[in-house]
Amino acid sequence: MLETSIHPQDLPLFSDDLDRLEKVLDAVCEDRGINFRSPEAERLGALIIQLYRQGVKEDAKLLALARAYL
Repeated sequence: MLETSIHPQDLPLFSDDLDRLEKVLDAVCEDRGINFRSPEAERLGALIIQLYRQGVKEDAKLLALARAYL
């Protein structure tokens, strides 16, 4: 039997997850005056998704880390 381990980064993001992450992204973009369609916002969104997949599930922590990234 083939044994594989499933890593959190391999799990799909559901619509509830994406809604939460979008709210975090919106808040940081608004705070920093970043256009939501800019390359900077895309990089920030990718970071937020990566943090979430690594186990950062609390909105406040995601906000703090995303703000620190800028």
